[in-house]
Amino acid sequence: MKQNFSFIARRLGSSAYLPVLLLVVLSLFSFSTRGQSAELLVMYPEVRAPFSKIFRDISSGAEEGFVGDASSVAIREGEEVGSLLTRKKPDVVLALGKRSLSSLKASDKNVLVVLGAVSEDQYDYPGISMVPDPEVILDKLILLSPSVKQVHVVKKSRGVDVQLEGASEYLTEHGKKLIVHESRDIREAANIYAKLIEEANTGDSIWILQDGSYVNSAIFSLLLDAAWSKNLVVFSSNPLHVKRGALFAVYPSNKDMGESLGKLANQVLSNEAKPGLQPLRDVLVAVNERTGNHLGLALTTEVKNNVDLLLPAR
Repeated sequence: MKQNFSFIARRLGSSAYLPVLLLVVLSLFSFSTRGQSAELLVMYPEVRAPFSKIFRDISSGAEEGFVGDASSVAIREGEEVGSLLTRKKPDVVLALGKRSLSSLKASDKNVLVVLGAVSEDQYDYPGISMVPDPEVILDKLILLSPSVKQVHVVKKSRGVDVQLEGASEYLTEHGKKLIVHESRDIREAANIYAKLIEEANTGDSIWILQDGSYVNSAIFSLLLDAAWSKNLVVFSSNPLHVKRGALFAVYPSNKDMGESLGKLANQVLSNEAKPGLQPLRDVLVAVNERTGNHLGLALTTEVKNNVDLLLPAR
């Protein structure tokens, strides 16, 4: 090899020698990099359809978002995963759901972890929560109903609620106000909602949080009646409410969320990821067109292009 380089140098001259040498070095580096490609293992619980498709979509997105080799495996309840980890030797594991994380912990293997498909915020692992970032929800509110001036929300817990972190500041930036009502139980919540309905004015809206905000079927029916009679904007973090008449709701874009988790796994490997769960930003939006028409909202072509599921007007 050394004699060949010397021959090339003599024939081409010193100015041509450097590009040739650089090309060879880069080629060798490329082979070395491919040989040392990082390995991601996605673990998700084995569940029945249609829930199984959720995990498969997240896993597919993670495999696309991760730079390196990636594979996915469904874990049966109570399955021991130590032998799997020994065989796969992953550089980082994406654990989807609490069951996958429990299996991983029980294996007592020292491996980097990224966490997804959980709603609790007490975990220190880097990951993405299933709780939507309030900004992405309120951004849809501003898009669909820009005339809203006040957003009322009833929450169960006292103190900080992860579902509302940054919401007040975001609305203030857009000239709107968040009014939070705390309730100890469903009876107190019912009284709060009754008062909100009675005092509702143009520009008021009610946000139903993901955990329900103490909204049962009876209270939800009252809210929808008020939405119809007083042009009250009711929106939710639960897409099932849209079918019944709420103006809109957001729900996870599973494959996009998986892609974000795959990218986060690369950040973990490069020591760039922060501990703790990030709020979900990869969301889709469902809109009830009939409700929008009744509220006199301009569901223009531009607005509809930002809507993923539009329930047809009846």
